[in-house]
Amino acid sequence: MPKKSNTRRSDGRIAVQVYIGMVDGKRKYKTVYGKTQKEAEQKAAELRAQLHRGVDLISTDRTFIFWAERFLKTKKNSVSVGWYRCLEQRLGHFTDRFGDSELSKIRLCDVQAALDDFAACNPYSGKPTSRKTMIEYASVIKQFFKFCAANRIIDRSPLEDLLTVPAGEPSKHRDALTAEQREWIINTPHRAQTAAMIMLYTGLRRGELTALLWSDVDLTAKTITVNKSYSYKAKSLKSTKTAAGTRFVPIPDVLADYLRTLPKTSMLVFPNTDGSYLSDTSWQKLWDSYMRVLNRKYGNFIGAPADKRKALPMVIDTFTPHCLRHTYATMLYDAGVDVLTAKEFLGHSDIKTTLSIYTHLSAEKSQSDIGKLNQYLQSTAKIKEENAAKKSAF
Repeated sequence: MPKKSNTRRSDGRIAVQVYIGMVDGKRKYKTVYGKTQKEAEQKAAELRAQLHRGVDLISTDRTFIFWAERFLKTKKNSVSVGWYRCLEQRLGHFTDRFGDSELSKIRLCDVQAALDDFAACNPYSGKPTSRKTMIEYASVIKQFFKFCAANRIIDRSPLEDLLTVPAGEPSKHRDALTAEQREWIINTPHRAQTAAMIMLYTGLRRGELTALLWSDVDLTAKTITVNKSYSYKAKSLKSTKTAAGTRFVPIPDVLADYLRTLPKTSMLVFPNTDGSYLSDTSWQKLWDSYMRVLNRKYGNFIGAPADKRKALPMVIDTFTPHCLRHTYATMLYDAGVDVLTAKEFLGHSDIKTTLSIYTHLSAEKSQSDIGKLNQYLQSTAKIKEENAAKKSAF
């Protein structure tokens, strides 16, 4: 027996039931409400129009968090590992924001407010967000709502209207590790220490290190032969990033001494626990563990209870594997290695890339030198004033 379509509730509102389809052999209805008969009928007409356009009104879970998980599942095997991680992180911050909110109730102004907040304070670092990262946030959320509209979970994306990407902080050059941080790496045993030591003192890329064999390491001549890389997406070996990537890299004494202490349990220099190539997921988990160990050992936790160290916040300046490569380039510059030699060691295909790093470091050094000059001038001026004061006292 069909349900009565229009009824008046005890609170005075008019309820109109709209048939939306069959679920498990049963007719399913959706109820809309209005203060007047006209308002209720208008809402019912809007619902029927959505059905006519193919919007899925039967799905029981229409929350942001549910469809965010569905969206990520569709992307996992269709995009690069790096971009998937970016999708996961950026969308995760929106999920923290919208969670169980119904998708159809999220408006352009809600997303805009989230972007503005992310720009002012990054959910991960607590610092202002870079322009590059803000563009990523906007791209990810646009893709997500487009996906939801394509799956008829919402009538249309609320972001079809103009979404303003906040300016964000200007992108900064990647910082090199300090001398203190380099000592952390040397003095802290961890399974990731081998990777950190090699990347710090040879500038190898992550994929190049993953593919590195002991037969590529000549501790007598103190050189490493770089002639291949590991593709995390294809899960197989490939040639180096560019033709210039194939190269010989010198091994500094500090690294040679460290490598001589390592057991050769696999053909690979830095294998997984079973001797195979380290996957991207394993890399990430291992590196996160390494940062937590360094944080626990070198972080300043004054006043924190000793028995709650596992829950302590990340207080050190963490660094990525690529920061170690940048640190290597910085050490080459500080050591006076000419730019052409540095290009060969780093495996850059274009000298402009190396020049960009060297030019930036030169500018930083100039600023530092100017600071030293100012300090010197201030100190000499102070001495002059003190001498003048002494003379006047006589």
